[in-house]
Amino acid sequence: MKNITTKQYKTNEFTAKILGFSGLIPFIIALITLNFHESKIQVLEIIVVYGYTITAFLGGIYWGVGLNIKIGAKKYFFISTMPSISVLISLLFPLSLISKIIYLICVLNLFLYLEFSFLQTFKLPKWFLFLRIKLNLFLTLLLIMIVLSATYQFNLLN
Repeated sequence: MKNITTKQYKTNEFTAKILGFSGLIPFIIALITLNFHESKIQVLEIIVVYGYTITAFLGGIYWGVGLNIKIGAKKYFFISTMPSISVLISLLFPLSLISKIIYLICVLNLFLYLEFSFLQTFKLPKWFLFLRIKLNLFLTLLLIMIVLSATYQFNLLN
């Protein structure tokens, strides 16, 4: 029985890693496309929408955690709404697309910082935290490269 449980646990970990890193592919494609596509604003808009979607998805993880525990669920329900609220806040202000991407970088990294304390109080697997750190690091680097590339491209156009 233990072998079946361990095998299922490893399968879940592998699936989460594959899907997590696959979620970075659109950002890589966007970075490449940004240098060749004529409508750079459209590419940046897609990046912002996709990034905001990922941010909302991170909140969904903690909504699920709240559903699966008996004590302290309210805290996780509250935490799960924070990414969506932060996205909504940025949509309320007339920010440039570059500013929205920088804001997205800040929100993603702030939420990862907050997750360290959440994961210490709730027994989530260690691989999940390591996966979140790796994905957040790669996504942050990709978004910084996108911002730098877009800024450079816009300076060439002007």
